[in-house]
Amino acid sequence: MSECRRCGRVVSSNEYERSRFCPDCGTFLSHPRKPKCWVFQFNPAIYRWFDWVEEKRDSEQWLVSQHVRDIHKRDKAAIWASGEKAGFYAIGEVETNPNKKPLNKEQEKCWTRKLDALKFEDKSSVIIRYVKLFVDRPLLAKECLQDPILRSMEILKQPQGTNFPLTIEQWNRILEIIDKKD
Repeated sequence: MSECRRCGRVVSSNEYERSRFCPDCGTFLSHPRKPKCWVFQFNPAIYRWFDWVEEKRDSEQWLVSQHVRDIHKRDKAAIWASGEKAGFYAIGEVETNPNKKPLNKEQEKCWTRKLDALKFEDKSSVIIRYVKLFVDRPLLAKECLQDPILRSMEILKQPQGTNFPLTIEQWNRILEIIDKKD
């Protein structure tokens, strides 16, 4: 799939192979980008994410503090809680490219400090739609450290930050382990 940078039309792979130009506006289409995989981290002492998803929320706005030029619409996202029960609690898909926009009022209520919610006004953020929540059966950090593929994740080596890259092998391993927990 490729998206026209001018009009936003999504062009299928077959259409792209037939013509490198957008059928709606004629803009030259760039080669489709393969989705990347990311970890988005929150601190439960600062952001009440568990309260947010308990209300059956299926998407939310996430700060992009690092890798703002690398994170894009259709990338994969794994949600990580820091702290005592650090680990993965959800997976999803990035629905928007990073941009600066204030945090919505509903989500703002989940921040324990107003100052942290105000960061959304100055920094870029994305919307992530959750594909799967596994709050009751998380993939904890201690399990990741024992796994030969996951133990090399950047979030385990340098956990300071909000956004961390994952390799496709790490992403697939996370999915494999989560599926076994079902």
